[in-house]
Amino acid sequence: MKQSPQIQPVKTLPPDYHLHGTLDLSKNKAALIGLNIAALIPLVLFGWLALRLLPLLRPADASQVLRFGVVGMLQLLAILLGLYVLMIILHEAIHGLFFWIFTRERPRYGFKGWYAYAAAPDWYLPHRQHMVVGLAPLVLITLVGFALVPVVPLPLVPMLLYIVVMNAAGAVGDMAMVAWLAVQPRGTLVQDTGDAIALFRSG
Repeated sequence: MKQSPQIQPVKTLPPDYHLHGTLDLSKNKAALIGLNIAALIPLVLFGWLALRLLPLLRPADASQVLRFGVVGMLQLLAILLGLYVLMIILHEAIHGLFFWIFTRERPRYGFKGWYAYAAAPDWYLPHRQHMVVGLAPLVLITLVGFALVPVVPLPLVPMLLYIVVMNAAGAVGDMAMVAWLAVQPRGTLVQDTGDAIALFRSG
């Protein structure tokens, strides 16, 4: 009798599962360059969205925020770099939080080359759960960031929008991974080692 598709995270790969494919950007320079170029799309899109939503979220302060943002980005590069590092930490922490939610085990964090990562290399997650892990930082940082725009002190608004926009650009790899997983059949398991993901299927 054929076993039902695996729908829970496991540490031991079921005996009828085999490797179906891998996505390892560290070994695919063309894909890595392509993703870096593709990051311009969410960068522009979320930058435009921030400019469109700002007058709605802070109608009385929109012009002041924009003036502060232009001047501040030229004069406060150190602050922007610090905000970028903060965004990366927050982004990976959210990945790790959802790994923990699904596995109840502390995820592994690391830094390799030009990117940081959170991973659960000892686990095989159902691909739908891994899609949630992948999209969580983009969705949560975007929603919480825009929700805070009307209530935070005015000088913090451009910094908040900067984090939202840069996080969206930085999530292009996550979006590519989720698009790949979205077309996989039910029961597919995913192993995430940080710099690569591997897909396993039954049969």
